[in-house]
Amino acid sequence: MNHRLYIAVLILTVLPFASSGCATTSQANTPAALASEDALSQILFDYEADAFTAYNMRRNGTVEITFARDVPDGLYSEMVDELRAHPDIRNVRPARTGPACGLF
Repeated sequence: MNHRLYIAVLILTVLPFASSGCATTSQANTPAALASEDALSQILFDYEADAFTAYNMRRNGTVEITFARDVPDGLYSEMVDELRAHPDIRNVRPARTGPACGLF
């Protein structure tokens, strides 16, 4: 098969999937998820935690948050307690399995 034809067929085959959003992650677009994400954003801002956390927001308002593995125990516990106590956050699934960030 001609290489140009092969590339054209490949592009035309992959393009519909790429533009349809099949490879995207779900966005927090429900009222519960939006409220939960607002609360989470404020807490992360208060702790300046962008450098040592990553999170996934579920549609029902559940937060799955991963902390860097070198976050001190006291800071980890304090943040998780505050997240769990917030009325707009339905559930918190924390983990301390992220890459070390070197801040601690």
